[in-house]
Order: sequence, then C-alpha cells, then structure tokens
Amino acid sequence: MRLITVGILAASFGALPALAGSTTWEFTDADGTVSVVVLGPDGTATMDGSDPIPYTLDANTLCGETPEGEICATFDAIGDEVGFSTGYTNSEGVTGTATITAKD
Repeated sequence: MRLITVGILAASFGALPALAGSTTWEFTDADGTVSVVVLGPDGTATMDGSDPIPYTLDANTLCGETPEGEICATFDAIGDEVGFSTGYTNSEGVTGTATITAKD
C-alpha cells in the first residue's frame, strides 16, 4: 500500500503550524514510483485523486486510515515551505523522498 508513503503522505510535521489550506506532497519511492498526496484542511488526504481518507500528523509521523488498515510515514526532517524535501520510511518499509510541491 503506497498511500501516504506520506504517504502518506508528509507532510508538515511536529512543531509546524496548523494547515490553513491544503498541502500537496510528491512522494518518490526508492524504486522511482511517484505518488501525489494532498493533505486537506479538513483532516483528510487523497492520493493520486483517490477518495479522501482521514489522516493524523504527530511529531514527524503522518498516518492515514485506508480500507486495508493504517499506514504511516516517518520523516527525516521537519519543514513546511514549498520546495522542502526530506527522506521518509513508511510502515511497510518503503523508503524515498517527500517534497512539498504546493500549498493553498
């Protein structure tokens, strides 16, 4: 499950300010697979245009509730500006780079 490899999905974590609008993250797995995750201000996230799912952001870990169960991504660093990029590892062992590509 690649959802929120962010994804899930990312993110703006830890001591970051609350999200006023949506934040778009591009997750690139170590194998080159790219997923786009949008974290909405309503506490839901979408991946590649999928149906919204609830997500939480705690410290440097982003978690999403999928129909298959929870998946989390732990980020290497904290940031919230467009262009910020950091490494991540998700709960399935997938690693890669997450980059903020847009903020509304």
